[in-house]
Amino acid sequence: MQIRLATIFGVLLVVGGAALWLFARDTEFFWFRGGPLGAVLVVVGVIDIVSARRTDRRGL
Repeated sequence: MQIRLATIFGVLLVVGGAALWLFARDTEFFWFRGGPLGAVLVVVGVIDIVSARRTDRRGL
């Protein structure tokens, strides 16, 4: 169950980051701009998905 939750969280990070990067590049969130923040969220989401899938395969 934890593996699936981590994968879902990673997918949500990727989708949210892509939406920020595509549609809110010039919008400011506190001291962050939407474009770079979206790119960072996509990278963190991909790392989260890869690590969740890697631990899932080791458990077999």
